[in-house]
Amino acid sequence: MLPFSLPFFSITCFLNFAVGLGIKVAIKPEYKIAPPPHLLPHVGDIPRSNFQFDFGLERKILAEAEKENPNWTKFGVENLPTKASDSSPSSKVTTADPIVNKYIAMGLSRDVVPIAVKNYGDNPTKVQEFVKGYTLLHEMGFSSNSVDEALLMYDNDTDKALAYFLNGSS
Repeated sequence: MLPFSLPFFSITCFLNFAVGLGIKVAIKPEYKIAPPPHLLPHVGDIPRSNFQFDFGLERKILAEAEKENPNWTKFGVENLPTKASDSSPSSKVTTADPIVNKYIAMGLSRDVVPIAVKNYGDNPTKVQEFVKGYTLLHEMGFSSNSVDEALLMYDNDTDKALAYFLNGSS
C-alpha cells in the first residue's frame, strides 16, 4: 500500500493479486458534512396575485418619453376610471357631511374618508388608522370592498388584514 494525502481526502493505492489494482479514496472526517435536513412536502397552492400589469400603457409612456417634447397630461386623463365603472363605496356617501369634510381638510383621502366615517363616526384615531390601512392595501391591488371588510374584521390591523388576503381568504 502507498498512502497519499491531500488537504480534503486521502488516497490509498494497493495491489491485490487476487483482484488486481485498486484505489481507495476516503474523505477526512473534519471535511465531511451532514446530509441536508429533511424538508416537509409542499402542502397546498401558493396564493398568487391577480394584479394585471398594463403593458400597453407602459409602451405608450415609453414612446412619449422618447419624444422631444413629451405631453404627460394626456396620461392622467385617459386612465381615470369612468363614472359607469366607479363602484367604490365612497360614491354612496355624500361629501356634504361636515365630519367627512373635516378629515378631508386634514389631508386624508377624499375617496376613503366617507367609508371610514361611515364605519367609525367622528373617532379621529380610528378614521386615520382606517384611511392609512385602506390606502396601503388598496395600492397593493386588493379590491375596495375586500379591504373595507378585512380592516373592519381586524379592527384596522393592517398586518392581520394583509395576512388574511395572503392566506387566500379574499
